[in-house]
Amino acid sequence: MKLFDKILEFFNPQGIKCVVCGTDVQKSQHGFCDKCKKALPANDHVCQKCGVDIRTMNDFCDMCGKNQLVFDEARSVCRYEGEAQHLVLRLKFSGQKYLSKPIAHLMAQVLQKQNWQFDAVTFIPASKDTVKKRGYNQAQLIANDICDIINAKVVDLAEKVKDLPPQEKMDYLGRFDNMKGAFKLKQKPPKSLLVIDDVKTTGATLNEFAKLVKRHGCKQVYCLTFASRVKQVPASQL
Repeated sequence: MKLFDKILEFFNPQGIKCVVCGTDVQKSQHGFCDKCKKALPANDHVCQKCGVDIRTMNDFCDMCGKNQLVFDEARSVCRYEGEAQHLVLRLKFSGQKYLSKPIAHLMAQVLQKQNWQFDAVTFIPASKDTVKKRGYNQAQLIANDICDIINAKVVDLAEKVKDLPPQEKMDYLGRFDNMKGAFKLKQKPPKSLLVIDDVKTTGATLNEFAKLVKRHGCKQVYCLTFASRVKQVPASQL
């Protein structure tokens, strides 16, 4: 190999590809070429409570303006649509566990912009049947990778103990009712906690988890997801 090729290989080793388009990327780009990273449906102006993308100049979305969520704040990298949705589905259902690392790097960048102080990091648990079938919990993979980046501690804090019917066709309030009693603690939670998940839809899952840990002494709960779904809620449910 010529000297120039060796230098090029050092700065851009072969085999590192953009996880979206497959073009060569440098290690420092953490799996995304500049074009594909910019193409993710980023959250622009977000609700200061739940972090959902909103199209008005208000500080809070309609949901958080009229409903009390238990977690203190939530943020996400992007909206759950387009290539962001495709990445999540590949991670969850296609066995592409390597996607947790580039996703975690994007989430860590969002985390660094927040003024959150927390004692430990945990993740939304999956059911035993899901883990057995899939072989892993994608939220746990992401949490582990984020903690490698920020040098934090991961705590396996809870388990999912309730079999839940599918939520896709449920309305806003129905999803919150569906999540009641879904989790059980394995150990006492710390005073402050960062909770990791892949996607936030209504926030019902994160809210139920926050209710549980706060009942057992946790004072502050912050939530970070890769994507969040912009969901219209009927006025009758606000």
